[in-house]
Amino acid sequence: MVAESPSPPPSRSPGRVLRNRSYRYLWIGSIASAFGSSIGGVVFTWVVFTTTHSPLAIAFLGVVGILPTVIFGILAGGLIDRSERRRLMIACDIARLVTLAALAASAWIFGVNLITLLAAVFVVATFSTIFRPATNAVLPRLVGASEVTDANGLLMAGTTLAGFLGSPVGGLLVVVVGVVVGLAVNALTFGFSAAMISLMVIPRLAPTPGSATEERPSFLSEVREGLAYIGSERALLYVTLSGMAANFFLSIFGQFQVIFVADHLRLGATAFGVLLATNAGGFGIGGLLAGRVGAERAPGLGFGGAWGIAGLAVIGVGLSSTLPEAVLTTVVFGIFGGIGNTVFFAATQRIVPARLLGRYYAADEAGSTAMIPAGQIAGGFLVLAIGVAPSFVIAGIGTVIVSGVLLSIRSVRRWGRTGAAPPVPPDERAGAEPDRPEGGPPGGTGG
Repeated sequence: MVAESPSPPPSRSPGRVLRNRSYRYLWIGSIASAFGSSIGGVVFTWVVFTTTHSPLAIAFLGVVGILPTVIFGILAGGLIDRSERRRLMIACDIARLVTLAALAASAWIFGVNLITLLAAVFVVATFSTIFRPATNAVLPRLVGASEVTDANGLLMAGTTLAGFLGSPVGGLLVVVVGVVVGLAVNALTFGFSAAMISLMVIPRLAPTPGSATEERPSFLSEVREGLAYIGSERALLYVTLSGMAANFFLSIFGQFQVIFVADHLRLGATAFGVLLATNAGGFGIGGLLAGRVGAERAPGLGFGGAWGIAGLAVIGVGLSSTLPEAVLTTVVFGIFGGIGNTVFFAATQRIVPARLLGRYYAADEAGSTAMIPAGQIAGGFLVLAIGVAPSFVIAGIGTVIVSGVLLSIRSVRRWGRTGAAPPVPPDERAGAEPDRPEGGPPGGTGG
């Protein structure tokens, strides 16, 4: 009698989550959206610069792209949690498609108009302010609880790579076929994203007892509820505030890498491209490693520790005098930054009640984004005063201090530990069994 071969153990590869059909559609659509946004970023910047030849106009373009998140971010969270998220995400993609298609048509017929372009950037950024938190809020509904970390890591790796590849493609499109085609391609990527998202099946959470008979609170009441939740969860509040503070310092590092390459290393555009690729690759690797190193078991420690090491890497970049040294330290920064971000998203998706996820992520993004212009302005004055390399060292020291303060808080060190956090009610647990799906037939999420 021949013994049966034992069944192979289940795959622990991050790629296993792609077997889930609905997650796969979200992943592909998000990659397309990131690719198109990167193309659009190059096209918009090129048009503004060639039209005005003004660095201030370039800065204003960046501010216009950030303002909607600062202005509408908290309100966007309330909209996300009140709406069927799949339909809302499709509507955002269609709105971005129509806006960019109209801009491309206007540029083709009437030529490029700076005011029209900036208005289109503002509209696209407004719908992106809704789309991004909605993506983070919907992800844990698509995969099992044990797959959330890898699902976030794979999404980060894919969108980071797509964003990096989109930049040279955008430049090539502008040079070879012109601005109009570049805008049209960007619009089509949002259309493709909408098509992918329309194929998702999102499990609907089981209704809470009495919810069917209770009158739903007003929109502003739900927004206030989201803010009150963040304020009541002290460890979560500290994690969110630390991310905002760290972004102030990290924006100094991110904004002035081109000056670091040109003035400090005295190298050209190729070296700058290598450094950007290294940074993107590091984040992708870190996203995939997050589920392998077990950091999600103690996310407070994992998040704070990872960004503390990333801050040390920024100091290392500032102390680098050759391209290989800068590449090595940038890889370290990217890897630990990717681990930190992935652990953060996986932990909040597991801990924050599902009905509040949209409001939490939108508020977190609004606060974090608000610190970026302040850091960039402060960084500009700092670079002028002491040079770019010492400015990077200061940015790294600031990030390390923020991480150290975060890790010194006992409630943060215990935050989200497996088995330590209070259980989330079944009707609010990420990945809870659905009673019926949103926008799809009865059954699971596919795959």
